[in-house]
Amino acid sequence: MEVEAYRRLFPLAFLERHLRESVRPDARRPAEARPTTVALAAVSSAHGSALVRLGDTAMLASIKLEVMSPSGEAPDEGSIAVEFHMPPICSPLVRPGRPAEVAPVISKNLEDILMSSGMLNLKELCLISGKASWLAYLDVYCLNADGSLFDAALISAVAAFTHLEIPLVSVGDDGRVFTVGGNEGKAKYELVNREKRKLTITNVPFSLTCALHKDNVLADPTAEEESIIETSVTIVLDSSDQIVSIQKPGGAVTSMTTIKECISLAKDRRRKLREILMDNVEAMEVDQTD
Repeated sequence: MEVEAYRRLFPLAFLERHLRESVRPDARRPAEARPTTVALAAVSSAHGSALVRLGDTAMLASIKLEVMSPSGEAPDEGSIAVEFHMPPICSPLVRPGRPAEVAPVISKNLEDILMSSGMLNLKELCLISGKASWLAYLDVYCLNADGSLFDAALISAVAAFTHLEIPLVSVGDDGRVFTVGGNEGKAKYELVNREKRKLTITNVPFSLTCALHKDNVLADPTAEEESIIETSVTIVLDSSDQIVSIQKPGGAVTSMTTIKECISLAKDRRRKLREILMDNVEAMEVDQTD
């Protein structure tokens, strides 16, 4: 029987045959994540954006800022709204006119992690206390779905907020707050904020999803591996390696030893992702000064 035919007919046996040799079908070791790239400023019309590739999984994150009236409970804070999109082009499993079931789950998990990690200080999104603040719309588009969607979505969201630049604004005679662009606008209007600025990003969260099969822990599973293995766990850590979240959507009972192994892999992965992101931020700063 040809290899590809055997792979399609007996996917679990095919995977286990590789795991007995401590290798996966894509030639990675069990604990090895796929190559990851980050490209900042991927959308020129957005206030912050990033394109992330995690193996063959691709995510595009875009942030648009709008002026809003702050809530009475938090008059000196802005807010964020997160939406995760899975268009039919990203996977043959997504049908036109039928939203992917996983999309709203990832949307909520992304927003929960961004807020609970302490990465964002919403007070920095305030313009005029009690009158005006920024609402940051974060849209994450899955361009290609090949496993570990939440991990890739979180990387792209973090990168987009890292790239985000708060625009200049002014207040009109009618009390309306509006954005100001260009040097001509700076000279013409009285500005609320004197210069464009970045947000202060702290406690940056990164995640690692592990597929669990018997005694094997497979870091950063592909879509093929996820379709075969029922049990997975996603570990989210902040900049201090503190656990922000552990997500295990069903599957078999998992031992604490296995969870600890996943956490250890997540710590290594967090450090590597931070290096990748910081390298891109520094490269962009160099390009802007040249």
